[in-house]
Amino acid sequence: MDELDFLKKDWKRQEADLPKVSVDTIYKMIHKRSSSLMKWILYVSIFEFVLWTILNITTVNAETLETLRQIHLYEFEIIGIVLQYAVLGIFIYLFYKNYREVQTTDNTKHLMSRILKVRRTVNFYVAYNLIIFFIIGMVVFIAMLNFDPKFNDVMIQAEDGTQSMPLGFIAVFIVMLLVLVALLWAFYKLLYGILLRRLKRNYKELSKLEMRD
Repeated sequence: MDELDFLKKDWKRQEADLPKVSVDTIYKMIHKRSSSLMKWILYVSIFEFVLWTILNITTVNAETLETLRQIHLYEFEIIGIVLQYAVLGIFIYLFYKNYREVQTTDNTKHLMSRILKVRRTVNFYVAYNLIIFFIIGMVVFIAMLNFDPKFNDVMIQAEDGTQSMPLGFIAVFIVMLLVLVALLWAFYKLLYGILLRRLKRNYKELSKLEMRD
């Protein structure tokens, strides 16, 4: 049981001999815990920035770049990396801004509003990354179908000489891509899910304080 839970239990114990804990004391504890959670969200976003940087450094090499040139996605890859860092940088700034602003919040309504804003920002960031990941996957797949000679072996030759990709092959790829999206969602759930759930809990506790005022 953490300190806040102890204070709430003490507050509700009407017949106890211990002194009653004021609403202001409870608020300060929730405020402190919310500020700490927002700080950890900021730390996690910085960790993610470092993680993607390491992955880019270790996976991008001369062979990879040559393959991208062959399927005409070299410029697309460069733009994608720049966009990835730009978006992540913007969200790191927003997380930092929210963390700094919550430290100066001095009433329940403002803190509740800040918690909701942080949750919306994180959820939007996760949704954005999942959608972009799926779109990039589809673009790469289409480019490889059109320009990668390795895919010639699976093409179906029609009587008029045209070639087409089997629908089953396309379906398998889409399913695999969706599985990767699900794994990425699980990764974000692990990174941010616990922190967001605790913020939600704080929000509910603040709502109870509002009703008592």
